[in-house]
Amino acid sequence: MKGTVLPSLAGAFRNALFVVAGIAMLTILTSPAMAGSPHFGVRCQSSFQDTWAPTINVNAACNDFISVTQAYWPVDFYFNLHGAQTAFYSGTSSETCNACGGVDSVDFFFMMTHGTIANNNANYAGYAMWDDNTIAWTPSMRFGDSGKQVKVLATFSCDTLKNSDKLLPSRWGKAFAGGLKLVVGAHDLLWDGSDDTAMQDFALNMQSNAPIGGSWLDSVYYANTSNNPTVANTGANAADCWNRQGASVSTVMSESVLRDGKVGYYCWTNWGSSSQ
Repeated sequence: MKGTVLPSLAGAFRNALFVVAGIAMLTILTSPAMAGSPHFGVRCQSSFQDTWAPTINVNAACNDFISVTQAYWPVDFYFNLHGAQTAFYSGTSSETCNACGGVDSVDFFFMMTHGTIANNNANYAGYAMWDDNTIAWTPSMRFGDSGKQVKVLATFSCDTLKNSDKLLPSRWGKAFAGGLKLVVGAHDLLWDGSDDTAMQDFALNMQSNAPIGGSWLDSVYYANTSNNPTVANTGANAADCWNRQGASVSTVMSESVLRDGKVGYYCWTNWGSSSQ
């Protein structure tokens, strides 16, 4: 532990993963009594324009995550990833727009799609959008310093938290520099078909006030022990970093924000067959 662009994605995705061919652009209304709660946003995609990326099947997983989560916290939106790249990019109006599904328009952003590391620049991790050959790349992201200031990014996507090459800080430094507190994802492959119970259990564990990272590792790995889940975060120093990795949904809201030069350390925990 510790711690441009693809010319084509053909062959860049390994045979795995996830989410939502025809999701209606649905905004989920929440009770005014929940107004002070952490707000969640969800974006998922299963099929891709002109089949530029393989179809994945996690519709049920996204629905299950939402159905469990919204019984406890507000879920502001459930969108697909059509034309979504700008909703991830720093300085765009979409990034902080709740009606646009912007990452910084909620406290907790959840997504399911393909993930990759650029094959011509190992400092780039990316998420597949629906649009033909379109990736949202981490170096164009800066989360947590605008809009609602997202605290947690949770993505059921392969590879994006790869760290065996020690390049996670390079890939994620700009995204974390805005104050993003915690990211959960995968350091290698994840498998669709194991995600239905995993995402439901992830939400249930968080509702019991278990640590977000521990909830992710436990639910994703034990749904299919071929999965390779990861939790990553920053700290002012090593001790602070590992302490902050234990944040729950309630405590992550009140944690101090670390931006730019205040980030002194990156830490991560891997589970799975290729853990390092």
